[in-house]
Amino acid sequence: MAMPNQNQVIHCDVTSCQHHSSEGKCRLDSIKVAPRADCHNGKCDESECASYHAR
Repeated sequence: MAMPNQNQVIHCDVTSCQHHSSEGKCRLDSIKVAPRADCHNGKCDESECASYHAR
C-alpha cells in the first residue's frame, strides 16, 4: 500500500552493492524490482533488485 508524504526506508543486507550503506540501508531514493530471467514460480526467489550495481 502506498503511503504518500511519508519517508520510506529500504533496508538492505547486500554489502556487495555500491548503494549499500554501513547502516544496512539502501542509499537510493527508489529501487526497481524485476523478475529474474525465466523464473515465474510465484516464490520469493522470482524477483531481484534491478537497481543493484557491484562496488
